[in-house]
Amino acid sequence: MTMFNLKKNFFATVAAVALAIGVSTAAQAASSPTDFQVTPTALGGVRGPFIAQAITGNSSELLRANATNTGHIGDGYIHYGLFNVGSGFEFLSDGYGLYVKFHIEDTAISATENFLTVLTFDFYADIGNNTTFTQAASAGGFGTDALVTNDTGDVKLGSGTLVAGIGELNGLGGATLNANTTFELTAAGKLYFTQPIPFFNLSFNGFNNQTGGAIINPDGTIAINAAGQTAFNNVPEPTSIALLGLGLLGLGASVRRRKA
Repeated sequence: MTMFNLKKNFFATVAAVALAIGVSTAAQAASSPTDFQVTPTALGGVRGPFIAQAITGNSSELLRANATNTGHIGDGYIHYGLFNVGSGFEFLSDGYGLYVKFHIEDTAISATENFLTVLTFDFYADIGNNTTFTQAASAGGFGTDALVTNDTGDVKLGSGTLVAGIGELNGLGGATLNANTTFELTAAGKLYFTQPIPFFNLSFNGFNNQTGGAIINPDGTIAINAAGQTAFNNVPEPTSIALLGLGLLGLGASVRRRKA
């Protein structure tokens, strides 16, 4: 089984990248081209609008080998706790939290690196802060899923799909994920994410953990718990395009080897 190697950010085709590059830049309400404004009072929060640069949180997922044993398939979540504001942080404390539920698939590029082929997600506000999060783990030699429960009253703010991404797992059990995705707001999301208008159409997600953060279970599953950030923009970073190109080269080489 190929070991999953998770690296920097939440990605699928060259056409998607080309389309994203072609989108015109939205008018900005803040000084930085990546600043965004949130309005917690729109969902019953106690604070008025403020400007942030990213959202920090913890991710968890359980990965299984795919049907062809050439990669992985899994589900997980990101539970956010802080907004990155200037040089500091602002806690999420408005009577609700924020989280993402995602599905991920990858294929091996090398023994330690995987190219993301599928990543879909939904972004929610946890109204009442009554949703519970259970990290992926190991029990009795079997992997246990990352679970999000008691979320029936939560509000969907947005969703997205893969643009490009890479995952890595080093020899010491450290895991990292880099993934860029599309980002589309719902009607409720447009009340919460209020600037720029229209809002950014891409999200950049980078999550990693320390040595031993990935648990490889006897049943072949891999439980990964990490920390990182989600940021937003309209145009992919140049490094994202480079990552996608490297991933496609690696995927092509892998296919050629299997055909040989």
